[in-house]
Amino acid sequence: MKVGVLGATGRTGQLVIAEALKRGHSVTAIARNPDKLKQKHDNLSVVKASIFSAEELTEAFRDHDAVVSALGFSRSPPVTGYTESMKAAVAAMRASSVKRLVLLTAFYTDVTAAQGLGFFLNLFVKFLKHLLTNMREMEQYLESDAGDLDWTVVRPGGLNSRAARDQALVQREAAMAISGAGVASYIPRANVARFMVEQLEDDRYVRKAVAIAVNS
Repeated sequence: MKVGVLGATGRTGQLVIAEALKRGHSVTAIARNPDKLKQKHDNLSVVKASIFSAEELTEAFRDHDAVVSALGFSRSPPVTGYTESMKAAVAAMRASSVKRLVLLTAFYTDVTAAQGLGFFLNLFVKFLKHLLTNMREMEQYLESDAGDLDWTVVRPGGLNSRAARDQALVQREAAMAISGAGVASYIPRANVARFMVEQLEDDRYVRKAVAIAVNS
């Protein structure tokens, strides 16, 4: 499979690239600053493009089978990067006849889902409110306007840079979060990257969102 990766120079994006290459995919890393990407592989190419330009992304996506987005933006308001980049990506996917999309958001993109769940959780969600709200706007855009694409929204909790855990992930379709005894609030980026790449060949969550977590 030929896979385009958005957010390729970020910490999660680089792990997505590594996981996709490990599984035998050909990868195109799409970056505003390609020099930031130090990975080298015979099946890895790097393309310079703006994530906000449908025209540039159309050229980058041409002859690809899927797109994986691990884009992230600053929490400082106004936050519009998720919706603006996704609208450009969707237009480009349509123009280049790419159907499969796997993208990263987070727990509690609907910030009201955290109400009544404890002082510190609500404080943390409030701290990230603008970021989470724009993530949710992106999700809603896909739900309402991208029914022709095979998208999957992946919602993890807090990300860390620890080594991947070997056990199966806890998965909850359509959930805004996963909590309870034995469930960790943080998840290694490597596990998230692995799960996202696995979705390229799994249709369980097509046009759905799924929350994921690891056991503590």
